[in-house]
Amino acid sequence: MPRYYCHIRQGKQLIQDPEGVDLPDLDAAQVQAIQGIRDVLAEGVRRGDGDGLDDVLVITDEAVQELLTIPFIEALPPRFRQP
Repeated sequence: MPRYYCHIRQGKQLIQDPEGVDLPDLDAAQVQAIQGIRDVLAEGVRRGDGDGLDDVLVITDEAVQELLTIPFIEALPPRFRQP
């Protein structure tokens, strides 16, 4: 099973995922990543921190090849996104 890593890009800073997770395919990694983004955003709201909507999640493989980029705002339902 392939291992996927979910790194968070905050501006020019990259917060790396050192462990990764074994998942059957990239679709499963995307589903898990979107749930993770929602968890991060919810925790930020609970703490009263910045909204984090400008952050981006980058999914890579073990060779550090970028496979998918998900802006945090895309993890929100459309009704919560600004036009």
